[in-house]
Amino acid sequence: MTIKPQSPLQALIDSVIKLYSNDQIQEALDTAGALIKDYPNEAILYNISGACYASLGQMDTAVNRYEKALDIEPDYADAHNNLAITLQGFDQLDAAVERYKKALAIKPDYAEAHYNLGDTLHKLGQLDASVRSYEKAIAIKPDYTEAHNNLGNTLKRLGQLDAAVRSYKKALAIKPDYVVPQHMINALTGNTSTKPPKEYVKNLFDDYAERFDDSLVKQLQYKLPFLIKELILKLDPPRNKFERVIDLGCGTGLTGKELRDISNNLTGIDISSNMVNKARELDVYDCLIEGDVVDILSSSKEKYDLFIALDVFVYIGELTKIIKTVRQCCNKNALFIFSIETQEEDGYSLLKSARYSHSEDYILKIASVAFKVIDSQEVNLRKQKESWIKGKIFIMQAS
Repeated sequence: MTIKPQSPLQALIDSVIKLYSNDQIQEALDTAGALIKDYPNEAILYNISGACYASLGQMDTAVNRYEKALDIEPDYADAHNNLAITLQGFDQLDAAVERYKKALAIKPDYAEAHYNLGDTLHKLGQLDASVRSYEKAIAIKPDYTEAHNNLGNTLKRLGQLDAAVRSYKKALAIKPDYVVPQHMINALTGNTSTKPPKEYVKNLFDDYAERFDDSLVKQLQYKLPFLIKELILKLDPPRNKFERVIDLGCGTGLTGKELRDISNNLTGIDISSNMVNKARELDVYDCLIEGDVVDILSSSKEKYDLFIALDVFVYIGELTKIIKTVRQCCNKNALFIFSIETQEEDGYSLLKSARYSHSEDYILKIASVAFKVIDSQEVNLRKQKESWIKGKIFIMQAS
């Protein structure tokens, strides 16, 4: 048998792909750029360059590279798929769908493109079509854990809860340490855990960042960030400034905008890199930190005068650790203001929404060791279909 020798160009391309696969992104980009000078009509080099620029966060340049690859080779399925991923990052969802469909017209057995199309259709609210795309991805690649998990998410949103649990269980059967579907199974079967996996919360908000403000404020009528400033100033009317303020779970900065002119120094923390990037665009924070709130505060030597945690505790079940950690970072008489989703029975529960609710008795029992209650107010948190989700704001002071 004669083995055809590898061409010199292919060997060079393979070396670039290896650099990229090993997360040596800048080296891969530099090498691909040098090769493009000698091989300006090789579409794969532009596709690799696009992937490198996307990894470096230079999305406009990534789009340019993918489009150049497609100018050279219009039927390049990988470039269509990669361009669609980048367009999706710009929230250009309809354009992304068209690109995924072009990739699949060229390469019908492209499991990743079916999966990516399913994700985009889910975001567009085209849930039945999303289910079909995930099912096609799974038919091609039966051990596609992410496709099983995201199919579960779509079935859950359709209200097909038993089918959603089956999909989550299939994902777990393939990858037993996959914590995200286990959390969803817990939520749908009434098994209350102490907290969700960090991966679940980070992925949720990384994925939600681009449409977060529009969805939360306009569609769900979430108003807590816009009430917080007035509430704070009513506590002590002569006091209109706090020296050091920290916004826990700052998200896109909705609350930060309200806190800015009552803060001499304003810090925000969020576990989602995409949320932090959106908050940074507002330019209202003196400091933005990406990471888990408890992890960051536990290692911090900073002290604060005002802590805000709106819509944060709904992603934590057992609150003792975070309350103790906040207390360790308090200046004298610091205020701690937070919201919860309320329940009548004592303790806390993991709901089918995969969020947590807490009882007032539970909050008072664990917080009274470190804080005294100044005030509490019942609030409508946000809309769920035609009903309001009930909650409560607590205002506490370091004791």
